Amino acid sequence: MLKTWIEQIKNQPDRYGTVYWKYHLSSNILELSVKKEFVEQESEYRNAVISIGKVLQALRQKLTGEGLQHHIQSFPNLDDSALIAAIRIFNSAKSKPKKSVNTQKGDEPAFMLEALENCAAANQLNLHHIHPTELPDVVIPSPDKKFSWFALCADHDNPFTWLRVGYWKEYLQNLEDKNKTGLIIVSDSVICNNRLILNGSVNNKYVQLLIGIPEHSIADN
Repeated sequence: MLKTWIEQIKNQPDRYGTVYWKYHLSSNILELSVKKEFVEQESEYRNAVISIGKVLQALRQKLTGEGLQHHIQSFPNLDDSALIAAIRIFNSAKSKPKKSVNTQKGDEPAFMLEALENCAAANQLNLHHIHPTELPDVVIPSPDKKFSWFALCADHDNPFTWLRVGYWKEYLQNLEDKNKTGLIIVSDSVICNNRLILNGSVNNKYVQLLIGIPEHSIADN
């Protein structure tokens, strides 16, 4: 089952950044590692860890949906900086699949922002509402409708943070797949200095990415 799921994920290279990572499957344990050519490159290593976070979130959702007992262990920054995480499936009876309140709410566009805020908090991240004037160094596409802009921020900037950013980003993408709001994500890949720099209310935070949500999608929040 893990083999099937991870191969399905690898068939979506743009979404899951498959160029950055590799996997090793042994029995009921799946290990995810950064490819060696990216380990010493700071920005690429960060992108790799975020991508692995997205993979872990996708697998977690599949396992939970199937009612399979599992455990995810993450260990970036240890002796082997390439090995990021492992996921184990326990050989036990299935539990009854549960749908979280956040997921139920997130299925409705009007509750999308609340769901994203709750998911950010659960991953020790913060979602800040920002004004477009705070984004002088960011290239923002010209949308045909009004957007509210938010910055996903963290108090720290390390591999554990980047994994959580990956969890959150995959959660966001799943909501967008269901709601089709037409949101915009601005990540480091479009920034010339490779990190997002904002003025104003969040200048003391580590900004991980920016999200533009169409105002009509959150008007009732």
